[in-house]
Amino acid sequence: MAEANRQGKGIAYIHWGNSWQLRSFRDFRHHIDDLIYVSDLPKVDLSSYAAVIMPDAMDAAAPRPHAEQLNAYLKGGGFLVVCLQGHADWIDIPGLEWTPGNCRDWLWWTKGETLEVRLAEPHHPITETVPLSHMSWHWGGSYNVPEGARSILEIDDGRGSLFLDFPALPGGGRLLLATLDPHSHNGQRFMPATTLFLRSFYTWLNRELGIERPARNRFTYLQCSHVPSEWRPDGLEKSLARKGFETSFAPLYELDPDTLGRTDTLYIPSSHDEFFLRSRTGDLLYFLERGGNLIICAEPCQPWLPFMAPFRAVPPRPFTNIRVRVRDDRFGIFSDLGEGFDGWKGIFGQYARGWTDPPPGAIWLTDVGAVGDPKPADWIWQYPTENERGGYVFMHNGDNMTRYPDRGPRQEALVANIAVALRRLSIGELLF
Repeated sequence: MAEANRQGKGIAYIHWGNSWQLRSFRDFRHHIDDLIYVSDLPKVDLSSYAAVIMPDAMDAAAPRPHAEQLNAYLKGGGFLVVCLQGHADWIDIPGLEWTPGNCRDWLWWTKGETLEVRLAEPHHPITETVPLSHMSWHWGGSYNVPEGARSILEIDDGRGSLFLDFPALPGGGRLLLATLDPHSHNGQRFMPATTLFLRSFYTWLNRELGIERPARNRFTYLQCSHVPSEWRPDGLEKSLARKGFETSFAPLYELDPDTLGRTDTLYIPSSHDEFFLRSRTGDLLYFLERGGNLIICAEPCQPWLPFMAPFRAVPPRPFTNIRVRVRDDRFGIFSDLGEGFDGWKGIFGQYARGWTDPPPGAIWLTDVGAVGDPKPADWIWQYPTENERGGYVFMHNGDNMTRYPDRGPRQEALVANIAVALRRLSIGELLF
């Protein structure tokens, strides 16, 4: 079970290998404990979980061989969440019937019209966290409301329910059953309401189960150079504290698994011992594998992690080559810093003078070099793992970012902005 949940029983997520399912798990992994391949269900003791998720985008035939096990989990007091559109006939619920159908107009959302759904009366408590707007896109048929069930969302002409709660099944189990398909559309990065649904739903589910997740607010600055402004930069703790972070400082040569186990985000300034960091490759990769984040300032000569590349400088003339330009600010890191964020004491070229090639899948954030031949001064990347829990790397190919910006109302805010973005990515408030 993932380290994120230290409360005992956690939440399992059953997948069929579909990319949309996997991407949605990756997005909301902070709220879920284990990723289980549907074919591996016979090896799994489901009773060890407080809840089990069966997401949409599942092949209809995939769960059927495991129907006895899934129903036994429910009858044994488990909490099963199923988002299948009419393909859940393996669930042992007397009187449950599905009727095919969908919205009147697939393009309703382009016409400013209201979708023909409404919240059931009285409103289910889940709607305090998951409002109607988060449940409004389309559906795959509807269910009747058998005895013992409570409707959450229904078609406004009374044709049936799209989201049902069976709160007290025989044996103490609970079933949430929906014909909505949020995981597939969120995984396709299509239909923003589905992302809002999952974000609010998983928050509700954890609260409903009494599961508390860590705040991901532990930040460690690796002390690599004994120059005072590098060893303990002025203003760093204060700027991070304003964003809710607990900041600690750790000397480079004391970097070990215990140090990494006490932090969520490790910051490495630009002047550092590449030979020593290479000796800690295994520890740093395990830190990323379990969901830790790295902020690296570097101009690597001998890259010390396998995804890093050698630094290459851009031509320094004309001087506009070393003016760094924001290319993609989807994570809100640079938007409030002003145009001169890269000019320490007004000097351009300190922030970044070149680039390193990013690994596949990285997002290129800022440009350096000629306008007609830009290179990535900053990029962000998620470390790939089989369990989809990899942390993020923010790679800055230049000077120690604690210097920037050095003036104005957002002075010393850059590192804090990056830390906030990584934290929000880690807990599903932003999508990569």
